Amino acid sequence: MKGTNVDIATLASLAGRALVASAVTEAWGDVRQKVARLFGRWNPGQQTAPKLDGTHAQLAAAAAGDLDHLQAELGLEWAVRFKDLLADHPEAETDLLALARQIPATALADVDHIAAAGRDMGAWAARGSVAANVIHGDVTAGPTRPGPVSS
Repeated sequence: MKGTNVDIATLASLAGRALVASAVTEAWGDVRQKVARLFGRWNPGQQTAPKLDGTHAQLAAAAAGDLDHLQAELGLEWAVRFKDLLADHPEAETDLLALARQIPATALADVDHIAAAGRDMGAWAARGSVAANVIHGDVTAGPTRPGPVSS
């Protein structure tokens, strides 16, 4: 993408996940309005508000055990919408990036396993977990073998 170091798929995915995470927070009304305004600016005939309301209603009605799965599914749906928006209107990149940055951190607190950065990024793991910025190949996590006994 021009002007940033974030590719379209990453930005669309981040925005989709952030939107869905915010749908179950107090920030939803503000996020909903900003997303509807973004789509309305670039696709005036598209009816985004009913889709946003449907997302919110589905998440509000979801059983606690189903919420994570539903958030992932809806996050992917919104990522596709954002990606399509950027494919049709590459100049919307700046607006979408600004929107993603405006979503309150509290809405993103439960969003894990995804991050985007315009600069350097680091990853650290603790207590047997795996952290990576880019993985090329398989990752296997499991207990580590003890090292040699030292005296």
